[in-house]
Amino acid sequence: MKKIIIVLGLFISVSTVAFAQGRTQMGTPEERASRQLAQLEPLKLSQDQKVKLASIFMWSAQQLDSVRTTSNGDIAGMRAKMTPIQDQTKKIINLVLNEEQKKAYEAILEERRARMRNN
Repeated sequence: MKKIIIVLGLFISVSTVAFAQGRTQMGTPEERASRQLAQLEPLKLSQDQKVKLASIFMWSAQQLDSVRTTSNGDIAGMRAKMTPIQDQTKKIINLVLNEEQKKAYEAILEERRARMRNN
């Protein structure tokens, strides 16, 4: 009986750690928004732009989390719901940026796409 309890406790602790690691890998919406804003550092954003973009990234991260939690593992359905959110986010971001920044932002996105294709 004692061995069963020990094995069960060990199993629960390992599964809890594994679940926690998978969940924190992406980070919270706040952490993801902060990382996205930091990736746009080369654009030399004004303080006003940073505030607006932080809010946009936060909204986007929350929307994407909502889709992830309601998808029940349906990857194709999740992707179909996420694409419009990502497109809308990109459009809103482009409204905040000036023409020079838009070009640099597009270059950042293209570099990101190239890295994903190579992985």
